[in-house]
Amino acid sequence: MKRTAFFAVGSLLLSTQALGATFTEKADALVSDVKKALVVYENKDSFVRKVKFSWLEQFQVAAVQPNGSNGLHLKKGASPVNQEFRRSWLGVTADFKGDFTFRTWVRLGGLPERETYANGFTKRNFTYTSLFELWVKKNFSSVKGLSVQVGKIKSLFTLDYSMPSSTIYCIERSLISNQFAQDSNWGIDVTYAPDKQNKIYLQLMANDRASATKSVTNTDNYHNGRGFKGEFGWEDRCFAIFGAAHKFHVTESGYHELSAQYMHDFDNAYHGKHKPGANYFGLGFQDAVSLGYEYKRHRFLFQSNLVSAFEQETGKGTNNIGLELQPIFSLTPHVDLVLRYTGMTGHGACKLASDRYICTQTTAASWVDSIHAFYLGANLYLSAKDKNAAKLMFGIEYTTARNDGADCYNGWSFQTAARWSF
Repeated sequence: MKRTAFFAVGSLLLSTQALGATFTEKADALVSDVKKALVVYENKDSFVRKVKFSWLEQFQVAAVQPNGSNGLHLKKGASPVNQEFRRSWLGVTADFKGDFTFRTWVRLGGLPERETYANGFTKRNFTYTSLFELWVKKNFSSVKGLSVQVGKIKSLFTLDYSMPSSTIYCIERSLISNQFAQDSNWGIDVTYAPDKQNKIYLQLMANDRASATKSVTNTDNYHNGRGFKGEFGWEDRCFAIFGAAHKFHVTESGYHELSAQYMHDFDNAYHGKHKPGANYFGLGFQDAVSLGYEYKRHRFLFQSNLVSAFEQETGKGTNNIGLELQPIFSLTPHVDLVLRYTGMTGHGACKLASDRYICTQTTAASWVDSIHAFYLGANLYLSAKDKNAAKLMFGIEYTTARNDGADCYNGWSFQTAARWSF
């Protein structure tokens, strides 16, 4: 009897492993087929060598639970639950003879599902369209690793924001990353990356002087800047980023990587010459420094980021310093566990509104003296071979903030998201 039971359990385990292997193979094949289908043209001997479509979607649902009871800090008429297409992007990439690349990402905003609080009640937002990226890049074969990129490009500041949206490990980027992010802007990027271990770059960009006011129609476009029109504010909306990264002790099991970025904002607002009516997506400080460290060994990955910013634009606050610590552990090729701590301090210089839902739905102040946030999450990947192609993400975050020496916000956020990127 014992021998029969032993063989039965062994057969069950083998069957389970076989089913798992079959699922993995089919999932990998599905992702590969979708990516191949998005390549609409490829000919290495022609002037246009390759044309590929890209597709990124993220639908998420979030619930805000301030201070253990929704009624304590929710705005009157606001709903604690919010759902939206957080990311809905369509793109085209074309490679040309002579090492030229053209790329564009069209961002479809929140779509009709974005729910926001306005005028005493929660309502669904209108769809808007905008260009997240529109650039041309030239790789110079005469200097290995040298490239120049011109157009509307993504700024690379902080470790978290330097990662593509499809690869971040949490449903939303950290508070320090979102506070110091500059969205995408018109400008130029010069990068020198002679090998996989070293990279240095310089970005010079001008913010769109866009109106933040939305129209009341369903075809709601951002006008004169963030949408398809552009008024480039070089005269008062220019900033530069200098960055570098070095990877060392690289082995089959892992590596160490150090990165650093310095950003200077030339905005005339710091000198009392700010032009009114501009929608500013920039840093909010005149200078900032970001130091990142990443460590990987087998199934464990650790990321950390220290950021410091100086001379706040409004003049109402002091300098800001922020820290992010993020360990990730792969339980299986299809499951990751994620922890994250984010902390910031600076009198009136910490932007709690960088959180996507807290200040939208609650009475919490937009700017505070200090913030602490603790995130616990799990990611489920369809394909072990290409993790970021399709995944389910679950996250719980507890955030606490203080102003003038007293607690001004404490609460939970519960989030889940489905994201795919091809």
